[in-house]
Amino acid sequence: MTDNFGQYLIETHGMDRKIAMLLQGVIFTGLTLIVLYILKRKSPELFKRIGLKGVNSSSKLAIGIALPFILLVLGILTAYLLGGIENVSINLTTSVVISILINTVTAFMYEAFPEEVFIRGLIFEELQKKFRFFISLILQPLIFISLPTTVMAMDFIFFDKPFAITIDYFILLFAFGIALQLYRAYTGSLWMNIIFHIVYLEVVRYISMGGTYDSGVALLEFDETFGGFMTLYLSFLFIVIFSVVALSILILYDKRKNKS
Repeated sequence: MTDNFGQYLIETHGMDRKIAMLLQGVIFTGLTLIVLYILKRKSPELFKRIGLKGVNSSSKLAIGIALPFILLVLGILTAYLLGGIENVSINLTTSVVISILINTVTAFMYEAFPEEVFIRGLIFEELQKKFRFFISLILQPLIFISLPTTVMAMDFIFFDKPFAITIDYFILLFAFGIALQLYRAYTGSLWMNIIFHIVYLEVVRYISMGGTYDSGVALLEFDETFGGFMTLYLSFLFIVIFSVVALSILILYDKRKNKS
């Protein structure tokens, strides 16, 4: 959602995509660190309040980190057993590993870190001062969705690009925003949000989409029963929706346990 600057460099100046994304990441992360530095001078407890420092417990953090990887394995396994994919093979070559590592670094710098600090960190912290957790949980993804919507609207108005917000894209972003906030609520750490955000992006780009993001580079190669099956089944259902379900159960269990 924050890749418009990089796309501008690629389309206008013919810059290599990896270099453009890396440059974009340096700019976005740099600006985020500057804002954090300014705000921390005014509020020394800022990092703790927004989740950049401290966790609810080490065991909860371990569960949070393990959950998306467990769902990833279960998603791939059940997709194969149910016949959703066939002719499955792992493409663990040096070029694939390097591509994933490079993309992980750039995704952290220009997507996961800035977005989580501002949306699930600073903005959600302000929402919780005025609203209950559940209301804040609903409002936060709506703010999250408003960002790409505004960017696409500006592209449509000023550059005559298509307005690409669809109902399925809206549902994805809304559910994704809920999942991210629940990871923070359960673990108490914004770093868990960042980890989950990156895992989701890499699964979409190098597994679910079968190399369409980076031509010819896919960690898992397979044939689908229909185009987009793994994007819907693995990325959306297992990684996002089942994260929401599992974390909701864990959070409710903790609340009942604390009451008793």
